[in-house]
Amino acid sequence: MCWMRLAEPQDVFGVALKMREKDYEEISSLRWEDNRQSLAESLSNAFSEYQNVYSIGKGEDCIAIFCYVPLRKGVWSLGLFATDNFQKVGKFLTKRIIRDIIPALLRANAHRVEVQSISGYEEVHNWIKFFGFKEEAKMQSFGKNGEDFVQFSWVKGQDDLKWGNDKCV
Repeated sequence: MCWMRLAEPQDVFGVALKMREKDYEEISSLRWEDNRQSLAESLSNAFSEYQNVYSIGKGEDCIAIFCYVPLRKGVWSLGLFATDNFQKVGKFLTKRIIRDIIPALLRANAHRVEVQSISGYEEVHNWIKFFGFKEEAKMQSFGKNGEDFVQFSWVKGQDDLKWGNDKCV
C-alpha cells in the first residue's frame, strides 16, 4: 500500500542518497555540493526548514520526496526527487497532486506555480505538462556547469482541466 506523510530528515537523506541518476544530475547542478553524500546531507537540512515536504512510499520503502514551497506571495515552486522505484508510487502521487496538492495551492491563492527541470529530462517534462504546466522558457547555462534548464509554469486563468475544475480535483 502506498503512503504519503510529512517528510522526516532521514526520509529526505535516504531518498537523496539513492535518487535516480537524472534527478541527481538535475539537483546537483543547482547546488554547491559535489557528491551524493554531501548533497543528501544538505537537502535533509534544507528541507527541514519547509512545511510542505512529503515522503511518498510503498510498504516500508520511502521512494520519493515531493515539496511545494512559497517563493513570495501567490508564487509557489514544486520539486520532486525519487529513487529508481518511482514507478511503484507514480500513479499514487499523481492522484494526490491532483486531488490534494493542486486544491491546496488554489486555497493558498496561488496565482503562479513554477517548476524548473534540466533540459533533456523528457519523462519528467511530460509528467509536468500532464498537470497543465506550460513550457515557458529555456534557461541557458542555468546549472553550475552550464547545464540548460526549462522553466514550466501554471498561471491563474490558464485553461486547464486539472486546475480548478471540480470534475478533475
